[in-house]
Parts: sequence; structure tokens; C-alpha cells
Amino acid sequence: MVESAADLEAEVTRGGGRVIWIPSDTAIDLSGRNFTLRHATIASDRSDDSSGALLATSDRGRGSPAMSNALFTLEEGGRLTGVTIRGPHWNYTASPVIPGYIPFAPGETRDEREQWRSEWYARGVSMQADSSQFDNCELWGFSTGIMVGSRESPASPSILYSALHNCMMTSAGYPIDINRGTPTIYRCAFDAYRHAICGYGTADAGYLAIECDFGPHASSHPIDMHRIGENESGTTDQSALRWQWCAGGTMLVRNSIIRPTRVVDQRHHNGTNAGPYEPDLYINHNRGGFTPHVLIRGAPVDGIYLEGNQCAHPDAETGIDQSSFPGRQRMNEFGWHNIFTRQNQWNVPFSQ
Repeated sequence: MVESAADLEAEVTRGGGRVIWIPSDTAIDLSGRNFTLRHATIASDRSDDSSGALLATSDRGRGSPAMSNALFTLEEGGRLTGVTIRGPHWNYTASPVIPGYIPFAPGETRDEREQWRSEWYARGVSMQADSSQFDNCELWGFSTGIMVGSRESPASPSILYSALHNCMMTSAGYPIDINRGTPTIYRCAFDAYRHAICGYGTADAGYLAIECDFGPHASSHPIDMHRIGENESGTTDQSALRWQWCAGGTMLVRNSIIRPTRVVDQRHHNGTNAGPYEPDLYINHNRGGFTPHVLIRGAPVDGIYLEGNQCAHPDAETGIDQSSFPGRQRMNEFGWHNIFTRQNQWNVPFSQ
């Protein structure tokens, strides 16, 4: 049992398959540190009656442990269970839309947005092994909540029974960001995000999202897969891992609730913890405009399968979009390539 950052660090370093228990009434400030869990579990007792131990960091921006790395890296046999993990973006209380909202970048140009990102970015968890597991946790207040895999190697971990929210930063804003690999995401709840689940676009990037709840507060579409050509030049070889038009391998969204139909009408933050929000510029420049449930930005190698979901949009043609892929691809009646739908309910009247 541990109750301090120093004790936690010592126990994590010992590894050896140990379970490191943190009492539910414990709050530990982990600022200035990061942890690599290999054959070790950090556990607490998050439940209906308890939020579990609070593990918090204020680290953000260039030079911090949360910029190039993550607060926690889960390698072989690494597990986080039953804890609340809070990032630096949690006390922005002036938002008229969502109390506790995180900052959006002012500025029209990419350089201006990247400068903001370099000052504010923070990553919570990095999952780098198939055997790593994140379950029964709450994670919030990061620019990227969980990163899966790396550019060099895939990982297909398990993300289960967790709440991931308030991760909505310009140029990031991902509760789950998949570099390479196909994580299983089961019974997770998302809200206040840019994309709840997104991917880099390699042929081995995907996700299996089952019985999840995609909450209504989004600054863009909840379910995403980038194409390689958005992130790097890629190759012209269609069979290659990094074909320039590739948008992932296999994606599945099954028996889930998908709520967003419009982005939040949310102004950017002025950079102070509790100051006013600026009247302009708006985060997506469309002031609460339309967003689809799903946007696939290229050609999946296998496909995205949407099965048995409850969807707020009136029909599949409205709720699903695909962009930026080459000609001579086989299309269905909606003009999609490798997008498959089955037994979804549309026009479900969710209360917001």
C-alpha cells in the first residue's frame, strides 16, 4: 500500500508482478514524474460509491514529462485499475458550455495553433503492449488521454469499463489516439472530446469499440481514422503499411450509443485558469455546426464495421462520411469504400 509519490515510484520500479494498492481517500500529486509499469499493477477501488485514489499531474507543454512521454507508460503486464487520473486541464471553470472545460487554441494559422499546443499539450497514458490493460478508471483533463502503440511498433491492449472525458484540445483532443495496433475498447464512456477515438492511418491501426457511449459534447466527429497522407508523405504502394491513401485496417463499432450531431458552440480560452472566454475565434469556425458520427479520411485496408448501434443522426448517409481517397475504388450505394453498416438504429431521440 502506498500513499505518496516517492513510495509509488519505488514500488513501480520494483515490478515483479506486484499489485500496488492505493487507498480510495488518497490524492497523490505526480507532477514532475512519469512511471513505466512492466509486470506491475496500480490499483484502487473506484466504484459507484468511490472515485478511487486520485493521481494528478499539472505537467504540460514543451519540456514536461507529459509532452513527449506520458504520465504512465504501460508495457508488458502493465495495468491501471480503479483509479482516477487527472491531467492539468481541469480547472477552467468559466466555460459557458461545459464547466471544467479545457483550452482551445486562438489563432488562424497552423503555426499559431502549434505554438499553443507546444505550451499546453499533455498526455495521460501510453499503452505499448498487447498485455497492457486500463480498466475501471476515470481519466480526464489531458490533451490526449491514452496513446496506443507507437510509430515504430503496434500494440493491441485492452481499455475497459472506463470514463474518458474533457480531452478536447486544438490539434489534439483525443481520449484514445491509436498510432498502430487494434485496442479493444469495451463499455467505455466518452464526453467532451474532439475525436473520442482516432487513428494515425497505418494499415495496422484500428479499434474494436463495443458497448461504448459517445457523449454529446464534441468539437468534431467522435469516431475517426486519419489517412496516412495527412500525417506524412506515405508511399504510392497500395500494399504498403504506409500507403498514402490508407485510413487504417479494421475498425469495429458495435452495440454503442453515438450522440453528437453538432459541435459545441465553444469559444477558445484566453490562457488563464478562470478568466473569460474570448468572443472569437470559434474552435471549428462553424459556431455549433453539423458533425457526422463517423469520418474515415481515406481507404481502410479491411473496413470499418458499424453494427447494432443507436445513433442520433437520422440515417446512415447523414451520420457517416468518407473523404480523400483515390478513384477506381469499389463504392457502395452511399459512395463509400470499405464502410459497412448493419442493424443500426437511426434518429434515436437522446436527451442531451
